[in-house]
Formats: sequence, C-alpha cells, structure tokens
Amino acid sequence: MRQKTTPEKAIRPDSAFAGANKLENPHISGGKNGQIGGKSEGPFLVYTQELTPSFIHAGSQPIEKVDPDTGEVTEFEKSSTGDLVKKYTITDHQNARAERWVMKWAVDRLLGYGSRQSKCHNWKIPKKPLELKLSLEHAKAFYAGFESCGSVWSCPLCAPKITERRRGEVQEAIEKAKAQGLHVFLATHTIPHGLGDDPKAIRKQMAAAWRRGSTTRAGIRIRKEIGLRGTIRVTEVTFGRNGWHPHFHTLLFVDSGYNAEAIAALLYPIWLDGCRKVGLGEPSAAHGVRVDDGTKAAQYVTKWGMDSELTKGHLKKGKWSVNPWDLLRVHALGLGHPGIAPELRAIFEELNIDEKGAGSLWLTFSRSFKGARQLYWSNGLRKLLGLQKELSDAELAEAEMDTAAAVLATLTNEQRFDLVRTRNLPRLLNLAEDSPGLIPEFLDSLIQRGTR
Repeated sequence: MRQKTTPEKAIRPDSAFAGANKLENPHISGGKNGQIGGKSEGPFLVYTQELTPSFIHAGSQPIEKVDPDTGEVTEFEKSSTGDLVKKYTITDHQNARAERWVMKWAVDRLLGYGSRQSKCHNWKIPKKPLELKLSLEHAKAFYAGFESCGSVWSCPLCAPKITERRRGEVQEAIEKAKAQGLHVFLATHTIPHGLGDDPKAIRKQMAAAWRRGSTTRAGIRIRKEIGLRGTIRVTEVTFGRNGWHPHFHTLLFVDSGYNAEAIAALLYPIWLDGCRKVGLGEPSAAHGVRVDDGTKAAQYVTKWGMDSELTKGHLKKGKWSVNPWDLLRVHALGLGHPGIAPELRAIFEELNIDEKGAGSLWLTFSRSFKGARQLYWSNGLRKLLGLQKELSDAELAEAEMDTAAAVLATLTNEQRFDLVRTRNLPRLLNLAEDSPGLIPEFLDSLIQRGTR
C-alpha cells in the first residue's frame, strides 16, 4: 500500500540548496562546540546503536604540503605504483556525495517529479524500515529502505553503486582469465558522426552492427582465428564539436598468440561490413577499430565508472568533448562553481554550451539511452571464468552498500518527509559519519524551526 503522502508532497522541496559543498540549512542554528540549536521535545529518532567513526588509514604516513599563500594543507600518499597522489579524504567523499545529490535534484526537475528517478531515495519501500547505517569497514554512512530506480544512465545516486560493483566483477574476470593463461585486450569501436545525428538511432544501429560481427560466417571465422573466448562490452557516449559520439569499449579474452595490431586488422573488416549493412557511416581504417594490450585494458577498468569521472580527473588535454555526467554537473552546479575544473569550463565555452544548454543535451541523452544496457557479457564467459550469475542494474542498486554495517537510527515516515522536503538527506549522512550524537537534535530542529 502506498504512503499517504502524495508524490508531489514527498519530493518537491520548498527550501533551496545552499551549495554543493556546504550542506547547510537556514533553519539550523549553530550552538556551542558545533552543537545544533533547538530543544528536543520528543523521541524523533530511535537509536539502536551509536558509533563514533574512527578512520584508520593503512600504509605509509601521508605527506603534507602547505600552500605558502593560503596556508591550505594538502595530503599526498604513495599509490601502488609508487607515485604520489592526492589523498582521498572523508571530506572529499562528502563533497563528492553532496554534488551527486545536487545532480539528483536536477534530474528530478529535468525528468519530472513523477518519473522513476524522482522516486529514488524519496519514497520508502513498503513494509521495510528506513534505516541510517554506517559501514564498519569503510566508516561511510548510507540509507537502507529507500526505493532505488536502478538507472545506470540517469541517476547520480544509483550509477556509482552499479558501476562500482560492475568494475569489481570485471577486475575479477581479468584476474581469473590471466590465471587460465588467457590474454586480455581492450578494443575500441567507433563510427563517423555529425551534429545532426540522433543518438538513440545511432545506438541501436551500432548494436545491430556488432551483432552482425558476431553472428555472420565471416565474423565467426575471425573470432575463431584469433582465439576469442569471450567479450565484455561497455557502451559509452560523449558530446563534442561533431555532436553525439557513441562508441564501444570491449575487453577481448583471447587464447592465441595474436598481438593487438594483428587483432585490430582482422576485426576492422567485420566492423566495416556491419556498419555498412545497418546504414551507418563507414568507419575509417585508422580509427574504426583500435586494439590495445592488457595494460591499457587494466587501466580502463580502473578508471571506468561515474565516481572516477567525477573525482579522478578523467579529462584529457586536446579532447574537446564532454560526457553526460559533465553535462549534468554543469547544469546542476553552474559553470562558475568551484567544483567545475577549469579544463572542463574551457571545453564548455569552446562548445558554446551554457547551463541551460547542458540540461537540454543531458535530457536528450537520458531519453536516448533509457532502457539500454551499459555492459554486456558474451554468452558463456562468466561460466568459463567461474563467476556467479550476473545481477541486474536494479538488483545492484538495491543491494546495501555494506553488509557489515551498524544501524545508527530508524527513521519515521514523518522524519523522512522532513528530510526529503528540506533536502537534508545528505547532511544527515555527514552527521552520521562525523557526529552521530547530534542526529536527534538535528531532526528535532527541523520541526522546532517550523519547517514541516
């Protein structure tokens, strides 16, 4: 049975978000030593356990660098390769999470408050408690009991969970393949594209061209010749000077002695024939099919996913194109926001895309890729590598972030309503990680200050 609260009342906020990195609420007043103002008058939150997170960082001690002009301290640590990289802190995590929530609210506006995405993390799953939890392993807070839309293309909250779990599976597949003596290559399939192209039509035509390459006699013969045992194919899309550019990145699991150059030369005619037959432009011999060795394959898997695109500097010099998450971030935050990298801002200016245009382009993308799968495993590959049955995007999105987690609080439906309406769900997660003892007063203050 549905909640009595209507969808509009459940998800239409009536207070503006103060900033992507400052989850502040105008109704919350700061008290002494960071305490939240307002006197509690009732048990607005039911505690089952209270933890104060402790963050223990494994490995060598971080290296601090101080900016002589601003005094800002930045910590660096050694990566697995020995290089110094900026340390990813709990503050970085909270800032990135705050931006994802701002992007989610932008999606609600763009797709409409009756869309499946708008119900995500707004509506409660019937007959399940709505709980605030803290991972015992990672000391990060999350919710259990909210509905999830499971959209890997359009949801800034579900996409990171899905892609992170997919990435783990793909990395495991590479490791098991190598243990069996297989070679892993990274193939990139592209097509010519122009400003007037329909991304939905191109996506479907490319999928049809790929199927021809795997089902025709010539395609089957080439696959046998190079010893192709299976593939993992990911669909990606960017927008640049020549419009939308869908393309495939594919991991090839091979048991022959062919090198990357030889494999590309054999696969290109198959791709060319498939594109011709489905009405696509003819891919060039130089760019239509590119194959890189296992090192490039491993690097690609490491950076793949929404979180990598948002936090790990995915922009490449000389690449005058943006991905859909870039479009959504600029639409939600604005080009002048400090979270927008100067390189990204320069690309938007070069492409003559403002915040409104970014939202319009993102909406076109979302509608074009709705219902499509992002990642495909070829038949039999998971069984060959000894992997379990593949879960759907929805199942991955609904799975809890961590099974080893403590329940900090069980929220009432009224508290859910207040948190959703005032856009304070991400701030509650911050409190759970930093100061869980302040949570009851925080929820109390939402009512005390007349926000309901």
